[in-house]
Amino acid sequence: MILLRCFSSFCLIFCGWCAGDSVHQRAKAHLEALRQTLTLLEYLHREISFRRSDLRVLCRKLVQDGLIPADTASLQSLEPFLALTLQEREIFSECFSGLGRLEAEQECRRLELYQAQFQARLQECEGFARTQSMLSHKLGFAAGLAAAILLG
Repeated sequence: MILLRCFSSFCLIFCGWCAGDSVHQRAKAHLEALRQTLTLLEYLHREISFRRSDLRVLCRKLVQDGLIPADTASLQSLEPFLALTLQEREIFSECFSGLGRLEAEQECRRLELYQAQFQARLQECEGFARTQSMLSHKLGFAAGLAAAILLG
């Protein structure tokens, strides 16, 4: 009976740690999605401002470079990265659905505004993620330990 209690306590502690790790992994995925979005916006800005590239050609080049999914028909229909928040997805969709409607200089200014928004969001989330990454495993472990003590 004691062996079963010890095993169940260990399982609760391990599950708590895994829950904390899950929170940590989601935060990392969110930061990576923000970085990918910024990389994509910077790439588009560079190509439009210097080369005045056609959006269809740009879309094919982005697919070849692996920056966007292979099944993307056009940049205007590009789906937001899954790890982005709902508000960030809306901004992403607004940005990409409006591509190709302005002249190159205006398009570049528009892309700069979206870059600034995503850059500010990334900086905000990086500070939060640093704190969260230190605490998520510890809090998950502590929650599992507390559950083991209460139920044991």
